[in-house]
Amino acid sequence: MAIIHASHRGIAEGKMRTVLTLIAFAALSMQAAPKPNVVLILADDLGWGDVSCYQPGNRFQTPEIDRIAREGLRMTNAHAPHSVCSPTRYAVLTGRYCWRTFLREGVLPGYAKPLIAKRRMTLASLLKQRGYATGAFGKWHIGMGWTPVKGDPGDFHYGSQIHASGSALAAISRRVNHAAPISGGPTDLGFDAFFGTPSNRGRIPVFIRDNRVVGSPLRNKSGLMQDPTMRADTVDDLYAEEAVRFIEKAAKQKMPFFVYLPLNAIHGAVTTPREFRGKSGVSDRTDKCLWLDRSVGRVLNVLDRTRQAGNTLLIFTSDNGPFAAKGSDLKKGHDASGPYRGFKTDVWDGGTRVPFLVRLPGRIEAGRVSDHLLCLTDVMATLAGLMEQPLPKWAGEDSFDQSSVWFDEEAAAARNTMITQSYTGILSIRRGKWKLILDTKGSGGFFNYSPEVLRHETMAPWRTDMSQTGQLYDLELDPYETTDLFEKHPDVVNELKLLMRSQITQGRSRPL
Repeated sequence: MAIIHASHRGIAEGKMRTVLTLIAFAALSMQAAPKPNVVLILADDLGWGDVSCYQPGNRFQTPEIDRIAREGLRMTNAHAPHSVCSPTRYAVLTGRYCWRTFLREGVLPGYAKPLIAKRRMTLASLLKQRGYATGAFGKWHIGMGWTPVKGDPGDFHYGSQIHASGSALAAISRRVNHAAPISGGPTDLGFDAFFGTPSNRGRIPVFIRDNRVVGSPLRNKSGLMQDPTMRADTVDDLYAEEAVRFIEKAAKQKMPFFVYLPLNAIHGAVTTPREFRGKSGVSDRTDKCLWLDRSVGRVLNVLDRTRQAGNTLLIFTSDNGPFAAKGSDLKKGHDASGPYRGFKTDVWDGGTRVPFLVRLPGRIEAGRVSDHLLCLTDVMATLAGLMEQPLPKWAGEDSFDQSSVWFDEEAAAARNTMITQSYTGILSIRRGKWKLILDTKGSGGFFNYSPEVLRHETMAPWRTDMSQTGQLYDLELDPYETTDLFEKHPDVVNELKLLMRSQITQGRSRPL
């Protein structure tokens, strides 16, 4: 038996106490480390080429947005999962492709029922259970549970057209009790506070605070319920003000916070404030880009002022590509889609490739650029990874944790496959360098939104097994989708068809 001298034993015990003390201190430090705040800014119809850090030759600059890129990570291969509004917003908040719901093409009609099920995990409910104060301010457009007037069956969801307006939408609004509480909206899905519009500013022109219509809206000339105080050139300013107040309050109370700020610019439902008219030198649409940039600056300023910038994960992106704008921007030398083919509603990359900037000082290296593939569904799994909280198998089914990519320049790609969808329900899938589009030789977009729409494409059904037409692109050699290889590589087409079918039928693309 070894004999340990008493003095040696004392030294050993002292070292052990030191080690245990260090371990306890480290554990205490980890517990005491503040949770990072999260701010997610979602622009509306902003293209990849509308942001000057993505397209430096722009006729106009976006300095506030560019600041996020300068101080954080700029991702150049980030995509909205859908090339239109409602489905992307669903996907961002749930980490799940929207075509897994009842909405398989288009966007939600005016008085649509909730698209997100009450028990489904959202970014807000994920963070709320971690002790975060959660607020959403801006354009919702994911459906709400409206109460019908007495005696009405309340089946106005399916009776309304997607683009119903004027007297058609007014007829539906007469069936709604606007004074009753609203269910299935943000405050039923994990948000403590909400202020915004149920759809875009123009479709149902009333404000909602938490779960009730604000003020005393009146019927306008067409019969549509409208808030007389609402102005198309100030709504984003109101949303930014609400977000600023929420951040100030949470910072004062020393609470971690999550702010979801879905602004309504650049969408046609808003109009350019007077101070920005003509300032971009291109068009009214690009003047709104400057308005958006100011809103981003207001968020940056409040984070600086409240000393929260160093502990806030700030994400900036857009819900889909830009509206084609009838070529007026192009004539003046501005391509809102950048070099990519297609626009809003299209299945090509111009319809889905969006700016994506993320900043977290001290964790994300400033000025980095990454070409790794990212889908906006990935925000959920990435936040869960950041919180060290594994997602249950029934949540974030199409979300991949990008935290290793964000925090480590040498990390491997988090995903190499992705499904995207056009306005008319056309699906595409990419894996590695290949991108397959099924059921069309056109854009899959909405007529009058994009110049390359085939008229017969409207609301095309899925035919992933038996489709005999489509497009195939080698994105390594042809990133701008100019040379269709569908007939030349039937083996690749069949392989990608099977992969798409598998991800549809399995109900998920993220491995368990």
